[in-house]
Amino acid sequence: MIPPEPVVLIAVGAYLVLVALLMGSFINLAADRLPRGESVVRPRSHCRSCGRVLDAIDLMPVCGYLIRRGRCATCGVPIGVSSPVVEALCGAAMLASVVVLGPWPGALVGLASVVAVGVAWVGFGRLRWAMRGSRRGSPSDAGHRTR
Repeated sequence: MIPPEPVVLIAVGAYLVLVALLMGSFINLAADRLPRGESVVRPRSHCRSCGRVLDAIDLMPVCGYLIRRGRCATCGVPIGVSSPVVEALCGAAMLASVVVLGPWPGALVGLASVVAVGVAWVGFGRLRWAMRGSRRGSPSDAGHRTR
C-alpha cells in the first residue's frame, strides 16, 4: 500500500479540527439552550440581549469571538470567555488525537473526546441552571449570545 501524501494528511487533519471546532460551537448552543428547555434548532442564533441574529462572522468558532473582541457587534454586551474556550478545547482534542494517532484512529478518539467535552459542558450548564432555579439568565458564562 502506498502511504498517503503529507499534503493529504494535513488537509484531512485540518478538516477534522474544523469539524471539532464547529461541534464545540454547537456544544455551547446546547449548553445554553437545553437547560432552559429551548430548541437547539429554532430560533436562529442571536444575541440574547438585543436579539440581533448572528451572522457568519459571529458563528466562526474562536475567530468570531476574537474579531468581535468578545462583545455583541450591535449592543456591545460581553460574550463570556467560555464560548471560545470550549470551541478551542474541542479543536485541540481533535488535533492532539490526530497528531498522536494518525488520521483514522485519531479521528475516532478525537470525536470521542469532543463528545465527552459536550456531555460534560451541557451537564455543567444544566447543573448551573438548576442551582439558579428558574431565574432568567445564562447557565454558563457564555454572555448573552446564543449560538
